[in-house]
Amino acid sequence: MKKIILLAMISVFSFSNSFAQLPDGSVAPDFTLTDLNGTSHNLYSYLDQGYTVFIDFSAVWCPPCWSYHQSHALEDLYVDHGPAGHPGVSGSTSDDVMVFYIEADANDVASLNGSGANTQGDWVTGTSYPIICTDGTVNGNAVSGDYAIGYFPTIYMICPDRLTTEVGQASNPYGSVASCPPPASSDNDARTFPYSGSTLTCGDLTPEITIQNYGLVDLTSLNIEVTVNGNTASTTPWTGNLSTYATQNVSLPVLTGLSSGDAVNIITSLPNGQPDADPSNNPNAYFNVTMVQTTNVYTDVTVNVTTDQYPSETTWDIINSAGQTVASGGPYSSQGAQTPVTTSLNQNECYFFTIYDSYGDGICCQYGQGSFSVTDAGGTVISTGGQFTTEDGEAFETGSQGGPVASWDCVSPTAGCQDPGTGNGQYSSLAACQAACTATSIEEDNVDLSIYPSPVKDMLTIDGIYNSLEIYDIYGKLILTSDAQPTINVEALSDGIYLLNINTQKGVIVKRITIAK
Repeated sequence: MKKIILLAMISVFSFSNSFAQLPDGSVAPDFTLTDLNGTSHNLYSYLDQGYTVFIDFSAVWCPPCWSYHQSHALEDLYVDHGPAGHPGVSGSTSDDVMVFYIEADANDVASLNGSGANTQGDWVTGTSYPIICTDGTVNGNAVSGDYAIGYFPTIYMICPDRLTTEVGQASNPYGSVASCPPPASSDNDARTFPYSGSTLTCGDLTPEITIQNYGLVDLTSLNIEVTVNGNTASTTPWTGNLSTYATQNVSLPVLTGLSSGDAVNIITSLPNGQPDADPSNNPNAYFNVTMVQTTNVYTDVTVNVTTDQYPSETTWDIINSAGQTVASGGPYSSQGAQTPVTTSLNQNECYFFTIYDSYGDGICCQYGQGSFSVTDAGGTVISTGGQFTTEDGEAFETGSQGGPVASWDCVSPTAGCQDPGTGNGQYSSLAACQAACTATSIEEDNVDLSIYPSPVKDMLTIDGIYNSLEIYDIYGKLILTSDAQPTINVEALSDGIYLLNINTQKGVIVKRITIAK
C-alpha cells in the first residue's frame, strides 16, 4: 500500500484530477458491501429508488480525510437528506440522498474505532451513515480499484442515472444534487454516451458505443447506424433487455479500408421500435480515425521494464489487431530491471503495446526511477516512458521479413540525415528524420525534464526548465511552437503521434508524445 503518498503530498489534496480517478460522467460500478453493523447495501438498489449517493473513499491514517470527516459535512447531509426511517436520519428529511464512508486502504475495524498508531482517531462514534471496512474480513478492497482511487479522500456523487461526479470536500455537498439530470419519465428513451473506444488503427477498426435505457419500460431493441464520411457503413438491429438506467457497451461491425481523418458517426434510433422520446440525450458518437504512424518495424520486438518500489502493480501486454494477447509480462515480484522479453510477431500486422500500473501513478519517479521501452531488432524505439497514470504505450505496425522499409537515418545534428540505401533507416521520410535529428545533440539523462501524461488529451505538462519547444507531426511538419510554459494546450491537435523538440540550456532533446482524445 502506498500510504506514504498522501503524507508526502498533503499540499495537492485539492487537485481533483492529479491521479487516476474515474472521469466525471463515468458509469458507477455496482457493489454490494456490508457495513460495521452487519447491514448489506447494494449501490444500484439505492440509485433505482431515486437516491443520489455520496461515497467518501478515505483512509484512517489520512489527515485531510480526518479533517473533512470532523467537519460533519457528510453527517449533516445524511441526517437532513438521508433515507426516511434509517438510523440517525431526521424525521423531516428530504429523503433523496444516501451516504457511505468506505475505508479504502484495507485498514481494520480497530483502526476505524481509533485503536493503534495508524489512525487519526475514532471514525465511528458520532457517525450515523454506514461505515464500510475493506480489510478482507467481511469485504474485500476491490471497490477501490473499481473506482480508480488514486488519493484520499475522494468523494464521489452518483446520480440516480448511475453517472459519477467527483465533488471534493464540499462544505455543502447537497448543493450538487441539483446538477443530477431529471429522472426517467418516458417509456421509450435510449441514451448514449460520447465515443470512448479506440480511434487508432492500421486499417480495420471495431467501433463501440455505450447505450443506456432512460425509459420507464425495459429496452429490448434499438437501431444503431454507423456512417463513414456520411455514408452508411453498417446498420445493427441491437436486441437485449436493459432495465431503467441499465447500460451496455455494444461492439459494432468492423470498419475496413479506413484512412486517416475519416469521420465516423454512430447514430441510434427507434428504441423498442418507437420514436425516441428524448433524442437530445443520445447525441451521435462522432470521432475521426487516426492511422498508426509508427510503422514498418522488425517483427522481433523486445520489451524492457524497470519497476519502481511497487513491482506487483506493473503489468504489460501486446495485443494484435484481432484483440488477442500475443505477449505479456508482470506483475513482478522484485524492484528494478526485469528480464527483457523478446517476441516474434507476424509480418505487416498492427499491434498495440500497453503498460499498466494498477495503483494509477506510473512507475516513475516518486517511488523509484522506473521506466520501460519497446524496441525492434534494428534498434528502433517503438515506445518508451515511465511517468504516466494508469497506462501508457504505443500502436505500431510490423514490416516485411527483411526489416523496416523506412530508409532515413540521423547521422548527427551537423551531418543531418542520410539514406543508408539498405531499407534499414529509422525514419520513413526525410522530413521526419530532419525533425528528430536536431534533437540528438544531447543525452536526455543530462536534463531534469519530465513530460506527461502519455497519451495526452488536452493539457501536456512539462516539468523542468527549458527555453522553448516545437511540435512536429510524424511527417516532419511543424505543427506548434511555444515559449517555456509548465503546461501546453494540445487539445486542438488531431489524435496521433508527434515529435516534441525541447530547447534547453544544455541543448535540444526530443520526446515522442501521443495525443488521444
